[in-house]
Amino acid sequence: MSYFKRSARGSATVLSTVLALVLVVLGVGFLFFTLYMGGQRETKNAVDAGALNTAKQAMDKIDVHLMGGDNQTCFRDVASDNGMPSIAEALEGKITLRRINRVWAKALLIAINADAAQKDGNAGQGPSNANSAHSGAKAVSDALAAELSNESNLHGFFTDLAGKNSVRMLGTTASITPIAGNGWQTSFMERGDESNIVVGGSKPAFCPPGYSMPGSMITQTTRNPKPAAANNMYFLKGYEALNVGGKDYWQVPFLFDEKPHLVAGSIFESSGAKNKLQWNNAVPNAFSVHGKAQKQGAPGEEAKSWALTNPRQPFKISMPYSFMKIHVDENKVKFFYFPAPAPIPVPGLTEGSYDYTTNQVSDTNFPGGILCSNVTVQSVTVGTDVVGRPLDQIIFGIPGGNTDKLEGLMTARCNEMISKIGVTIKDSDMHSCLMNPLTIGWLIAGERDFYVFSPDGESLTCQPKTLAIAMAPWLATMIDKKSDGTETKMVDDATSPAPIFFKPIVVPAPFCTEAFSGGTGTWNKDLYWTPGSGFNGNLGTIRSKRWTEIYTVAVCNPL
Repeated sequence: MSYFKRSARGSATVLSTVLALVLVVLGVGFLFFTLYMGGQRETKNAVDAGALNTAKQAMDKIDVHLMGGDNQTCFRDVASDNGMPSIAEALEGKITLRRINRVWAKALLIAINADAAQKDGNAGQGPSNANSAHSGAKAVSDALAAELSNESNLHGFFTDLAGKNSVRMLGTTASITPIAGNGWQTSFMERGDESNIVVGGSKPAFCPPGYSMPGSMITQTTRNPKPAAANNMYFLKGYEALNVGGKDYWQVPFLFDEKPHLVAGSIFESSGAKNKLQWNNAVPNAFSVHGKAQKQGAPGEEAKSWALTNPRQPFKISMPYSFMKIHVDENKVKFFYFPAPAPIPVPGLTEGSYDYTTNQVSDTNFPGGILCSNVTVQSVTVGTDVVGRPLDQIIFGIPGGNTDKLEGLMTARCNEMISKIGVTIKDSDMHSCLMNPLTIGWLIAGERDFYVFSPDGESLTCQPKTLAIAMAPWLATMIDKKSDGTETKMVDDATSPAPIFFKPIVVPAPFCTEAFSGGTGTWNKDLYWTPGSGFNGNLGTIRSKRWTEIYTVAVCNPL
C-alpha cells in the first residue's frame, strides 16, 4: 500500500517538473515571439520614418547647378524658393526638385512668346532661342533626375531619421542601415494632376493677343475635397506633354498643399519605371527605401517603404528678371507747300526737329506758291503734341490710331514679369506705370530710352537706364540686350489736326501781288513693336516715332 502511495507521489513530481519545463519553454518561446514581432514592428516604423524623411529631404538637399551657357544661365531668375530671387541666389544657380518646375515653366513662356511671334510673322531669332532654352531646361532636368535616382544620394537621408528610431527589441546594440539594391527605386505618381506652377485663370493673362494655351495643358487642383485656397487657381499639368512650337515641356505633379506621405507599394510600383512616361528621364516625385535592423552577429529584420513628396509651395509662372524697352525717336518737322493750283502738296527743301518742349521752327525759302517767287515759313511753334505729356501719352495719346494689339502685347509681357501669386496686371495697370509724371522731366532732360520691369515681383515701374539698374541691379548685365524678334509697324501714320496757324512770308512773282497766304499743321505718329522671347531678358521693344507736318498755302494775283 505504501508502495503505491510513493509511486503516485513520484509520478506527480515528475509531471510537475515536466509541466514546469513546458511552461518555461512556452514562456521563452512567447518572449522570443514577442521580441520578434516587436522587432519587426520597430523595424517597419523606423524604415517608414526613413522613407518619409528621404522624400522630404530629396526636395531641397539634392541639387544641380546651372552651367555657364546662355541656354542654362537664362534660368537663374527661377533658381530660388522666393518669387523674386536675390542676386546671390541667381549667381549660385542651384536647381532642386522644388524649383525644377519653375525652370520648365520659364522655358514654356519663352516658347509661347516665340510661337506667337512666329504666327505674327515677326519671330526673328525667337524660335531658335526658344529651342536653346528647351535644350537647357532638359539638360538641367536630366541631371537632376539622375541625381534623384542615385540611391547613394538618398541613404544619408534615410539613416538620419531611421537610425534615431528604437529597434531595441532586436537588442540594445541593434541599429538600422540601408540595404543597397533594387529596393531603392523612384516613381512618377499623380500623373495628369496639377504641378506647383500657377498660371492664373483659365485664360492666362501672359498669353499674347490672339494666342491661347490649349485647355488640356492646365487644370485646377484634383484634391478632393478641394482646398478653399485653391478655388480660383489654375496650374500646369504634371507628367503630361505640354507641346508648344513642336517641343514638349514638362512638369512634376504636386497636389496643392498635400503633405509628403507614405504610399502603398502596389500604387508606387504601378506608377514606376515599368509604366513608362512619354517624358524620357522624367524627374521623380516618389521614392522607395529598403532597410535592415540588426545587432552584430545576429539575424535581423528587413523592411521596405514608399513615400510621395511635395514641396507644398506653389509658384507663379514668370520671368522675374525681365524687362520691356521703350524708345522714343527724335521728333521731326516736315514742311509741305502747294506750288501750283493742285491739291497735292510737295515737301519742302529742309526737315527740322524738336524736343519735348515747345520749339520755334523755320524753313528756308521755298521757290514758289501760286504766282509766288518764294514762300518762307518762320517761327512756327511746334511741340505741343509732346510737351508736358508722360510716356503713356507719347505712345498712346493723340493722334491715337488702333493701339489695341500693341496694348495687349505690352500688358501680356508685363504679366510675365510678375512672380507673386494672385497679382494680375491689367491694361489700366500698364498705363498707370507709363503715366509716371517723372517721365515728363526725363523726356525734357533728353532721355530717349526707358525700361519697364518689376523690382519686387508684384509691381511695375518705368525708369531710364541709370535708375533702372540702381533699382534692380540684375538689369546691369542684360539691359543692353536687344529683342530677338523683328520690328513690325503697329500703327501707321496716325494723324490728327494740330493747333498750328501761321502766316508765311510771301514774295510775289513779278507783276503779281499777294492775295492769300496761310498755314496749318498735323500731328503724326508711327508705333513699332519688336517682340522679345525673354531668352535674354528682353521681352520686347516699343518704338515711338512722332512728327509734325506743316502745310503752307500762298496765292498771288496778277497786277
